[in-house]
Amino acid sequence: MTPMAADQGALLRRMLRALPRRERLFVWGEWLLVLGLAATLAGTTLCLGGYLAETMQMTAWAVFGLATLAGVLWLIRPSSSLLPLNWAVLLPLPFLIYALASVLWLAPAQWLAWREWLLWLQMWVVFGLGLHFGRGRPHTWVLVGTFILLGLVGVMLAAYQRYVDSRWLMLGWVHGWTQAQYFLGRSAGMFGIPNSLAGLLELLAPLCWVLALMRSNQLKVRLFCGWLGTLLVFALVLSGSRGGWISLALTFLLWALLAGRNWQRRLVGVIFILLVTGAGLGVLDRFSIRAHERIQPFLEGKFEITRPIIWKVAGQIWSDHPWLGGGAAAYNVLFDRYRPPGFKDEPIWAHNDYLNTLSDYGMVGFAWWLLAAVGLLALGWRAVQKARRGEVSAGAFFSHWPARLGLFLGLTAFALHLAVDFHTKIPALALAAALVLALLLRDEIWLLWPMRPVWSRGLGLALAVGAFWIAAQLAAPLYQAEARRYSARRLIDQYAATGRGDLRSLTLSALDNFSAAVKVDPTNGQAWADLSYATVQTWRLNAGDLVVLGQRAEQQADRALALAPLMAEFWVRKGVALDMQARPADGELCFKQALKLAPHTRDWWYYYAYHLSRLPERKAEALRAVETGLSLDPSFSTAVLLRQQLVAPR
Repeated sequence: MTPMAADQGALLRRMLRALPRRERLFVWGEWLLVLGLAATLAGTTLCLGGYLAETMQMTAWAVFGLATLAGVLWLIRPSSSLLPLNWAVLLPLPFLIYALASVLWLAPAQWLAWREWLLWLQMWVVFGLGLHFGRGRPHTWVLVGTFILLGLVGVMLAAYQRYVDSRWLMLGWVHGWTQAQYFLGRSAGMFGIPNSLAGLLELLAPLCWVLALMRSNQLKVRLFCGWLGTLLVFALVLSGSRGGWISLALTFLLWALLAGRNWQRRLVGVIFILLVTGAGLGVLDRFSIRAHERIQPFLEGKFEITRPIIWKVAGQIWSDHPWLGGGAAAYNVLFDRYRPPGFKDEPIWAHNDYLNTLSDYGMVGFAWWLLAAVGLLALGWRAVQKARRGEVSAGAFFSHWPARLGLFLGLTAFALHLAVDFHTKIPALALAAALVLALLLRDEIWLLWPMRPVWSRGLGLALAVGAFWIAAQLAAPLYQAEARRYSARRLIDQYAATGRGDLRSLTLSALDNFSAAVKVDPTNGQAWADLSYATVQTWRLNAGDLVVLGQRAEQQADRALALAPLMAEFWVRKGVALDMQARPADGELCFKQALKLAPHTRDWWYYYAYHLSRLPERKAEALRAVETGLSLDPSFSTAVLLRQQLVAPR
């Protein structure tokens, strides 16, 4: 430690000792909150973007724990220096309330809807914490430094995946995973999906480039920002995310239009950006095989095939539920009803957050969602304009208007990319965007609303108690159960696909995990359906009483159906359980209901064909059913084997 740093540390300690005890507690508590925000963002990002249920559980505890701490800090701060409320935090509230109503009364699968709503809520909480706490320069440096480190880590990991080991995946050494075949050749960094890495990079790159070209900055600052901006763009190229490329290019064009002092400079800036972008894409197309594979289809007019299909389904869901939508998190649940013949992918979301929100929440919910997003961006643009006119306190961390413009442009690139991806469904990206928005709006004096002490204390108490209750009673069991269920189901599906592993140990372990999941969260319908599936499989291991096992599996399937009757898989589970009890007529009704809900899903046609094949007099119907399944996927090997058995001589 240098003598100057030691003197500054000693001065800080003397200042803290001079403060009243309550003030000291607030100072240390605020530091704990800022460090917690930074650690939560970093930890969530470095764990595959927080996508896994295990990580969601830790992130939820961290976010709501920090909210509880914030409530306590609001309570202990002296009345003479109460925190005013930044009313920008109120803009998302109408959508959050509407989304909660959709979870309670419209969602076709509430356990999925709660997970989505909790992520919206955590995004809002982080935005609120960033607005109201840690506004000092040292605090802000912690948050900014966290973003810088995450950007650098993303760049290094992207380069490692591209040039050293293309199958490497974050947390792969823990779970034995490797990168999906579909993404080989593209860098995902600390995420599992390359497009998610692009979402983080496009948030950060505009600010770096704006600061690099800001003449008032010191030369070393400009060089560092230019170097970092170059690395971020380099990693974005390695991600192979065409949506990220296009979003960032459009954002740079917007930068030229917004930053120019007159139309001549704006025109020159636009032309320069177009030339640089065109030259860069030309070089990549000429000298990079991977980039050529991503660019050439666009040049030949061969655009994305998969996304338009799943976009069309989102439009169909919205068309059938125009005002209130299909319900929170309804897209994946309802997708099978609209699945086109021959389409085998299982999209969880619509790869377009705007369409996804429209299909799930209808025009009413989408209007509230869009109003909040546009309103917050409008406030951000006003913050940029006020800084440009010099109407910002010099003590603000982002007091110069180009720096604020960089934050605004990063959010704009993020918003543009939402048209082809699902960044708000990835916890790390949702939290990062919320924190960047908070950094943009936190120093706007005109947004602050003084509160009376009684209201301030009440808000602190409600925040502390409410956040802890949500974490303990809602988020923890929800994520814990899903973590147990998902890990077990993944191993079973892996065995079904590859045949590797010990079936007995896998089945018994899955049965234990599914049983534990439904005990922790009895509202998880998928866990009940998986438990029914595992119960059926145990007959192969123990050769127990088929009827008794069938009755138990039926009860478990009924619990799943009571929670989500629109899930075709749950009807299949019940149909299998009824077949085990020698009740083919009842079982057939279940299989037909599954096919009504998912008429173009090959698996359910196979189950129905197998059910019919056990009835000698209905062999012809079984053959037609299996042929229908094979028309949807001719490579379905299990169905091919069943057809061979049906056409073979007795």
